[in-house]
Amino acid sequence: MKINKLVKILSLALSLTLFFSVLTGCSSQKDSVTIKVGVCAGPYEDMFKEAIEPTLKEKGYTVEYVQFSDYVQPNKALAEGEINVNIFQHSVYLENFKQEHNLDLVYVTEIPTAGMGIFANNINSIDDVPSGAKVAIPNDATNLARAIRVLEQTGLVKIDPSVDPAEATQNTLSENPKNLTFVEIEAPQLPRSLESVDLAVINGNYALSAGLNLSDALYNEELQEGYVNVIAVRTENKDAQFTKDIVSTVHSDAFRSVIDDASKQYSSFFKPKDYNN
Repeated sequence: MKINKLVKILSLALSLTLFFSVLTGCSSQKDSVTIKVGVCAGPYEDMFKEAIEPTLKEKGYTVEYVQFSDYVQPNKALAEGEINVNIFQHSVYLENFKQEHNLDLVYVTEIPTAGMGIFANNINSIDDVPSGAKVAIPNDATNLARAIRVLEQTGLVKIDPSVDPAEATQNTLSENPKNLTFVEIEAPQLPRSLESVDLAVINGNYALSAGLNLSDALYNEELQEGYVNVIAVRTENKDAQFTKDIVSTVHSDAFRSVIDDASKQYSSFFKPKDYNN
């Protein structure tokens, strides 16, 4: 009888050990969930690290960053499953890119955004732009059109009214009173072009990553709908738990406390319409 009782006790102990081992294993698996984030060097990588990653870590995630040097590879890498999420682009660019390359991607939330700026080394104001000035603009279609619209906001050029502004180029101008000439350059290289051109229309993230201050721009873009930056995932992960946790973080007080900190670069960024929701 004593032997049978001892066997039962040992069996119960073994069962409990296995049970708690399974629980521990599940917990470890949850804690080891890794989110790979595709970024281009600049403020949006910083934003994810400072304003989003801390909350994700509290929820048990590990965050890894994969850096890209252009605007092409982050979406391709996302579509191919090399990363889980990217943060570098506005929704118009995403929509155009995924249609052109037949990618199944979707954005899940907008984020505070640094607009384009018109920068110059030797010109102090838009009024001082000389006739025949050489202007560097992005060479990808979406941001090229955006740069032309930024120039139009200043009055330096006027887009032909018969042209869709989203398809504007330097060749669709009805007015160019200063006879500006244009040089198309890859967006990440635009800050370097300031040594060889009179003006450069530079995406905010590349301006900041190159050490330029948005407050020093001759003009800062008035962002239009569709040009606020977003966080994107594969469509199949739109309702995944990690996606829900990222979105909820972006709409949290913890996120806003970082963005609104006057000592940080994000405080002057354009805020999405649902920023406070």
